[in-house]
Amino acid sequence: MTWKILARHKFLGGTISESENGEYTDGIAVRRYTATIRGWRNWKLYEGKTSDEIFQQVIEKAKKIRDRIDSGDESVFEE
Repeated sequence: MTWKILARHKFLGGTISESENGEYTDGIAVRRYTATIRGWRNWKLYEGKTSDEIFQQVIEKAKKIRDRIDSGDESVFEE
């Protein structure tokens, strides 16, 4: 299935892309959140049913990755 980008959310140091592929679980759309952080692309942050709490967790995960890149922690690229 093809993922369609619904939105791009800018945050300090990157962009989070929100995508949907038309699948539904229990009547709720399945979403995928990927990010470009400090120029590094395709960080998969989350895929599944979404809610406001999930989106906040996605933002926090992106910030943690950004902070690890900024601190020089190269192990972030191995995950």
